[in-house]
Amino acid sequence: MGEFDLLARLAPFLSGAGDDLVLGSGDDAAVLRVGDREVCLTVDVLVEGVHFRRDLSSLADVGWKAVAVNCSDVAAMGASPSVAVVGLCRPPAVSEAEITELYEGLSAASRHWGLRLVGGDTVSADALALSVTVLGDVAEHGAVPRSGARPGDHLVVVGALGAAATALRQVAAGVEPDAMLLAAHRRPRALVAAGQVLARGGATAMLDVSDGLGADLGHLCEASGVGAVVRASALPVEGGVASVLGALGADWVEVVCGGGEDFALLAAVPAERAEELAAAAGAAEDVPAAVIGEIVDRPPGPAAVLALDDGTTRDLTGLGFDHFQR
Repeated sequence: MGEFDLLARLAPFLSGAGDDLVLGSGDDAAVLRVGDREVCLTVDVLVEGVHFRRDLSSLADVGWKAVAVNCSDVAAMGASPSVAVVGLCRPPAVSEAEITELYEGLSAASRHWGLRLVGGDTVSADALALSVTVLGDVAEHGAVPRSGARPGDHLVVVGALGAAATALRQVAAGVEPDAMLLAAHRRPRALVAAGQVLARGGATAMLDVSDGLGADLGHLCEASGVGAVVRASALPVEGGVASVLGALGADWVEVVCGGGEDFALLAAVPAERAEELAAAAGAAEDVPAAVIGEIVDRPPGPAAVLALDDGTTRDLTGLGFDHFQR
């Protein structure tokens, strides 16, 4: 059973939509109505040996990343992060000084995205792990779900692809990782301002690219009941990725579209506004952005395909990280 098979099996145990639940399971964050406003709620767990390695990241990096990945989920809803609580699993071998360093990273990232750390819990455990829960404020235009894409919409990606996955490929191959590429793994960016630009501009569906472009686009297509065609030549690939992957003899499609940890934003937007919105969202964060393809009617075969320059296509939906099928 893969990660998303497990999530589907757990879905019946989760509350469905109600008067106070606007969006439940299946999006980057849940959305609840509190009084006269809406808030989004998300949680991510980072575990040593799965999400980070201490020979590659400092504990300050780990703290930063724990906040960033949650803020990225909030960004994918078109919302603004507001407050967070932290659960810390601390092995006895991790010193008080190291825990202080970890929380310095949490604090630095919180300040960067205007987030307040307001509490949490600590326990003794065998492995170092962090669970961060973030609340976000939803603007008047409302949260953007994964489920609203329509045939004829265009697909926009904001943020470069492939950096973190390429650095980790270098590590796996015993090669000193490129410092600029490794930085994307150590200290990812949550594109909160870009998410708000896309939401205000009428994005019909949106999510962040955490598991890999292929898998995450597959989730968007599944939620919306549509298909997608992506142009390989249009993908905003991080500089240096192609040459590194060429030197490693790696399949660039597998790494760029399936490596994960990009924390770019992927959105379906009205076709007539796609170029304008891509440019505005990219400018809001000073990151690359591009119109990469189109939403189509759900095909009988793979929901999402990559159109290569030689005229062939590849199935994208199987490309991505799965915690239970690594």
